[in-house]
Amino acid sequence: MTSGSFQNLPIDEVNLDTSNPRIRRFLEIYDQTEIEDHHIGLALNAPSSDSPTALADTTTPSRLRESIIANRGIRQPIIVDKRSDGSLVCIEGNTRLWIYRDLHKKGAKGDWSTIPALVHEGLENESIDAIRLQAHLVGPRPWDAYSKARYLHELQNNELMPLDRIVALCGGNQRDVTRSIQAYADMEEFYRPLCEPGEFDAERFSGFVEYQSPRVQEAILTNGFSGVDFAEWIKDRRINTLQEVRQLPAVLKDKNAKAVFLKDGMKMAVRELDREAENVELQKATLGQLAAALESKANQTSMAELRSFKEDDGATLRHIEAAIDALRFLQTQITGDA
Repeated sequence: MTSGSFQNLPIDEVNLDTSNPRIRRFLEIYDQTEIEDHHIGLALNAPSSDSPTALADTTTPSRLRESIIANRGIRQPIIVDKRSDGSLVCIEGNTRLWIYRDLHKKGAKGDWSTIPALVHEGLENESIDAIRLQAHLVGPRPWDAYSKARYLHELQNNELMPLDRIVALCGGNQRDVTRSIQAYADMEEFYRPLCEPGEFDAERFSGFVEYQSPRVQEAILTNGFSGVDFAEWIKDRRINTLQEVRQLPAVLKDKNAKAVFLKDGMKMAVRELDREAENVELQKATLGQLAAALESKANQTSMAELRSFKEDDGATLRHIEAAIDALRFLQTQITGDA
């Protein structure tokens, strides 16, 4: 890749890159003939990560806009490819270009009609890929996980880029890159066909990353289910968090928890597992240990708990009375008193 030349380009002469993964992910919901600048603006301003805490350490569009206004321009030029037909396409810096356009359109104070750019001529696909990967997979504002995975999948399967080259460019490790690529493929194969237009939720991608665990897949297959079943569980939110995906093997192994999961979802199934675990531990305790624990628990009961007992339709009271009767019978058997 040549070093390129620095130029101040008229903003209207540089095309936003609609093949950019962040932009393309959101533009797919529109008819291609209806794409306008405000659609692209919505895509660029969308959160760049599906993690609720990820934005704390990344550059958001609003913060970038404030910085550009405060500095009266950008410090780092956008990267532009001049194609063989003379057209200019923004390879890196689409958000900055869009902000310039928006400020110019709204008549913001200052000159926003041109933008600093590093212009290359006829970049090869591999050079474009390297620029994108370095800027957005390890850069200050990474693409969301789904868009990353989609791009990596295309590099491997459409452009036939070797895996070790992809790993070297994006700075990750082979295991994570492979899991991400396969998770994208599984989500497209199993999840997308279940979705109506506009219903596809890319933020559910993380569940398919966890689906790559051999333990999870083995549990699904040995219980007679498939990737389609998993996608349905993700879609209807019977599985809602990463931790819940990891709990699938334990839940599917337990007959009662499995039935609860298929009917009411993972949250209730885990409660069933916990309840059964508690029952097992109680069954192992001696009668003396149980009596001591019962005495201690009764002495520590709070007023709030007492009020809750009165509101549970007498269930707790019935258990207490039954326990008292059983204990009195045992007492007579032990002491010999009739």
